[in-house]
Amino acid sequence: MPEIAWNGIGLVAPSGWEPSAIERDGLTLAAADRPVCELKWSVVRGSFSFDKHIRKLTRAGRDAAVRVVDGAETPPAWSGSVARLEQSGLRVRSFQWQSGGSRALGAALHHPATGLACLVQFFVRSDADEDRAAEVLDTLRDHTGGKTRPWAMFGLKARVPADFALDTFSFKPGHYRVAWWRPASGKTGGRVPSGKGPGTRLDFERFAPASVLLKTAPLEHWVRTGLTDPPPEALTVRAGPDCADWRGAAKTSWLRRLLRREIFACGRAWGAGNAILAVTASGTAVLPEAAFNDICGSFALVPEEAA
Repeated sequence: MPEIAWNGIGLVAPSGWEPSAIERDGLTLAAADRPVCELKWSVVRGSFSFDKHIRKLTRAGRDAAVRVVDGAETPPAWSGSVARLEQSGLRVRSFQWQSGGSRALGAALHHPATGLACLVQFFVRSDADEDRAAEVLDTLRDHTGGKTRPWAMFGLKARVPADFALDTFSFKPGHYRVAWWRPASGKTGGRVPSGKGPGTRLDFERFAPASVLLKTAPLEHWVRTGLTDPPPEALTVRAGPDCADWRGAAKTSWLRRLLRREIFACGRAWGAGNAILAVTASGTAVLPEAAFNDICGSFALVPEEAA
């Protein structure tokens, strides 16, 4: 069963469930081209209202009749999952809705320790779907409070320092990219950072198939043209067996040093199976080598049996 982790939320999905729509703070999972699960979340500062969050679902549900339900009205497996989540510190309120021939079972969740607020709903077409929904709900995890945040998607996994905010992402055939941004102030707030001004950009990329990409040039030459943020010409690319890396000042001058506007860059690309994985970081705040090594070490392909 594949683990899916995205921007502070994590769960374990049944085989055959894949993300069909990805937002910065939202996911839709589908199986056999039919939606099976939807999640929306945010970090709420201050007071939290279950009624307010469930009303959001009512507005989005068009003609759906949404109502809050207690444990007596939910399947035993679902009630057990809710109880275990509550034991972990989450507050949970279950709901269900029906519209025409469609129905769903879901939960509104709030974690007072981190401020995470989440709506998750499962589309139910049979009793077996209810049991599966309970199994998935049981695996829901809040990753917003740690020093690093995991992300895992489409056979990739990595961990990112918590002071980086998700910026842009793209999952195209042959090229996956997830980019994060940390402003120099360290204050990411609750909105998508612009990625401009002083700060550090952190990119994760996967390219495939490596056998085609590296057919005419070795890895150390390919990184100059293949990456979204390639090493500057002024930096030497150090090549080893199936690996290339670089680190140094990408843009510097006496004026930039005086104004503390030097641009630093570091990166690493390596072979993994028939893919190329790469992590690059650039910006006005240099990423310490030890921290960068930890980030690179976390970026990996997920074994097929676990994906």
